[in-house]
Amino acid sequence: MNILAQITSFDPVVTTAARVPRHSREEEHDGGPCTFASRLAGLIPLTLQDLAAIDGLIGYARPVERHTMLLDQGCVADHALVILDGFACRHKRRMSGRRQIVSFLLPGDHCDRGAVHAYPLDHAIETLTQCRVAKIPRATYLDLLGQHPRLALALQRAKLVEEAMAREWIASLGMRSSIERMAHLLCELMERLGSIGQASDGHYDLPLTQVDLADALGLSSVHVNRSIQYLRRDGLIALNRRHLQILAPRRLYELAEFEAAYLSHSPLGTGLPTGGPVAPYEPGHRAYS
Repeated sequence: MNILAQITSFDPVVTTAARVPRHSREEEHDGGPCTFASRLAGLIPLTLQDLAAIDGLIGYARPVERHTMLLDQGCVADHALVILDGFACRHKRRMSGRRQIVSFLLPGDHCDRGAVHAYPLDHAIETLTQCRVAKIPRATYLDLLGQHPRLALALQRAKLVEEAMAREWIASLGMRSSIERMAHLLCELMERLGSIGQASDGHYDLPLTQVDLADALGLSSVHVNRSIQYLRRDGLIALNRRHLQILAPRRLYELAEFEAAYLSHSPLGTGLPTGGPVAPYEPGHRAYS
C-alpha cells in the first residue's frame, strides 16, 4: 500500500498550533493554499479566521512527482489530502491494470474520506502531473471542522458538487457522442479552473495526455485525437503545447449542452446560456459515437 511515498516526515501531533510545521514565508506562498481557499470561498463566504486556518495548512504541503499513488484502492487512510497545485485523478482499476478515471482532481480539491471515515477506499488517487499536496493528519483536520463550521459547510458543499460532477460524467458516458464528451469536459475544466483563477478569457493549461483523456471519457486514444481535431477544424478550440484556448465559448457550450450550475451547487451557475431548456426525452433517441 503506497500512501504518498514522497511525503515522509511530519511534526508529531500535539496542540493544534504546533501540528503545522513552520517554513519560510517564500515557501508558504509557493503554490500555497490559495487554491483551496478560492475553491471553498466560491461555495460559501469565509471569514478571515477561516482563511487564516486554511493558510495554516501550507506547512503540510510537499512536492509530489507525477504518477505517484497518493492513496491506493483498498487502503484505509488516516489523513485528508488537498491538491494545492497540479492535476491528479480518482480512478478504478481492474486486475488487468486497465483503469477508468472517474474524476479529475484540480488545485483546491480535496479527499477527506480517510480523515472522517476509516473505510477502505473503493478507488485510487494518483497524480497525473507534478503536484503540491497537503497531507493533513486526522486530528488536525477534525479540529479544523470543529472550530470552523463555515469551512465544514463549504467542504460539505464541495462533496455535493463532486457528486453532481459524477452524475454528469455518467451522463456523458451514456448519452453523449465522443465529440460532445470532449466538449463537455473542456467546458467543465474551464469553469473549474476559472473559479480558482487559473483560466481566463478561454485560456488554460491542459497538461493531460491523450491517454488520460481517453481513460476519463471512455474512448480510445484515436477517438480522443479525432475529437480534438474536429473541435479544432470547426474553430472551437486551439491547442498548442498543452495550452488550450476556447475560441468560441458559446458554440462549444451549445455543442456540449453545458450548464455550469452543478459546479457551484447553485441554481444559477456561472456558465454561458445554452439557448433554452433541454428538449423533452423521446423514446427511441439514442447517443451516437
